[in-house]
Amino acid sequence: MALGGCLTENPAYDGATGSTSEPSPPGSTAEPTTSTSTTSSTSTSTSTGLATTGVGDSEGTSTSTTTIALTTDDTTATTGLLASAELHHYEPANCVEPLWCYGGGDIWNGLDGEVRGAECFDSPIAPPYRVRRIDYTLVAVSGQARLRFQIRSADLQQVLYMSESLGLPTSSGSLQISAQQQPVVEEGRFCVGFVGGDPQSTIGIGADPSSLPSPGQSYFGSDACDEPGLRDVDQFVPEVDPHGAWCLGVEIAAL
Repeated sequence: MALGGCLTENPAYDGATGSTSEPSPPGSTAEPTTSTSTTSSTSTSTSTGLATTGVGDSEGTSTSTTTIALTTDDTTATTGLLASAELHHYEPANCVEPLWCYGGGDIWNGLDGEVRGAECFDSPIAPPYRVRRIDYTLVAVSGQARLRFQIRSADLQQVLYMSESLGLPTSSGSLQISAQQQPVVEEGRFCVGFVGGDPQSTIGIGADPSSLPSPGQSYFGSDACDEPGLRDVDQFVPEVDPHGAWCLGVEIAAL
């Protein structure tokens, strides 16, 4: 695993109301090796605090697609091939509520425990390519929770990069990965992940419920509600709340 990076905060994000709370559920029981959106849903949680309840209304919802924003150096002068791209499945304005385990029917009443997540992307750049930046929206934190960001293989089995342990405020921001630490991805698909919280704290990364994730796109897991590893958010019954893509993005660049 590799360490290193620089954090920048997005001043356009005002933070989430009531953000001194804790995480909610879902993720595919896959643990790494050391080589390393439903439109609306009624939020009623079970007595065990399993974060999600209520059957979401699928009418009018759409399957999420990857948004590709080309940067100013989007093509090379000699080959005309794509040189860099920014990828995400969410709309920033919809990153309001945390996907974590909560209790008492209150989505802001997060339960302490480690939370894990991953969002997977197909690269518009032919491999190999490098990951330069990770974007995130952290909407809730409880206790002295710390967070690490990851780049994983498409099958979630390998951690290609892990950031240092970070103590972050609720915000929308970016982790700039130092040039020496930027992971090189050798396949056309990869995932951006995170792990944060412990038995005395937890973190809540936002999820966008405006469109349903495609199968194999968004994963969740949390010790707070006995969800080990990572499981596809589409496989939870009752469904997770909010049910949508993680508010995680990434910038990649050709070698």
